[in-house]
Amino acid sequence: MYGLDKNKITKELREFKGTHKKAVFEKLNFTIILVQPETAGNVGSIARIMKNFGFNRLVIFNPIVAKEEIFNYQTQGYAMHGKSILLNAELISLKDDEDHHSDLQKYLTQYDLVIGTTAKGKHYSNINRLSIFPDDLEIPIPKKTMNICILFGKESRGLTNEEVGFSDILLRIPTDTEYPTLNLSHACGIILYELFKKTHNITKGRGKSPVLLARKDDKVMLYEFIEKIIQILKIRNYKEKRAFNAFKNVFERSFMSKKELSLILGVFSKTHSILKNLNLFED
Repeated sequence: MYGLDKNKITKELREFKGTHKKAVFEKLNFTIILVQPETAGNVGSIARIMKNFGFNRLVIFNPIVAKEEIFNYQTQGYAMHGKSILLNAELISLKDDEDHHSDLQKYLTQYDLVIGTTAKGKHYSNINRLSIFPDDLEIPIPKKTMNICILFGKESRGLTNEEVGFSDILLRIPTDTEYPTLNLSHACGIILYELFKKTHNITKGRGKSPVLLARKDDKVMLYEFIEKIIQILKIRNYKEKRAFNAFKNVFERSFMSKKELSLILGVFSKTHSILKNLNLFED
């Protein structure tokens, strides 16, 4: 790359670490619990979304949709590469005449933290529905293994007040007030995305090819060329500094990669070389 230390870049690439879970969160175990899901397609789509964001534990609690539909070929198609998550999901079916709330409450005792979800909660009249946005959620940093579950209610009405009451924290996704209710799998995707961002160091770049961002010391040569070009152009003294600062401000605000810097350096270097030899301002 033009003007940049290739050995230094090679070293950075060798030491580069892709997107990975932050060490402080390694002891966290997340489980997604779908309470009485009504649509097999949503279950499959959620398995796919879980795979996208590295969540592997799925519990299907007392589903309304038939078991055969949950694991059939069509639902596996919705799951795509999350098929293994779907097929290994824990399925808990209760007898028709049983009240599932007491069983759910008992089941949740194995978790250290229960996070509920709701589309309601914008008003303070229902104390049970007081919620926070996913972005405001503080992820605990455990010293020992910590099991966290996220509860999603049925598509038609979400979690009941009793189910919400089993939650330690309640999340609500901010939406337009005219139609605030999201599809179950979409809501799950947004929440898992927010959790993923909080618990992982995110690699800038695409796939396995990292983008190395230019550092301040990498830009020194670029700023030297800009200064020289401004001097050659004989811009009025009081405007020289302002012109230089304008360029510098633009480049400092941008998250420029080393590759981009290399290309820009080449352009400014050639511009400087041409201007220097044109003798534009000689009498």
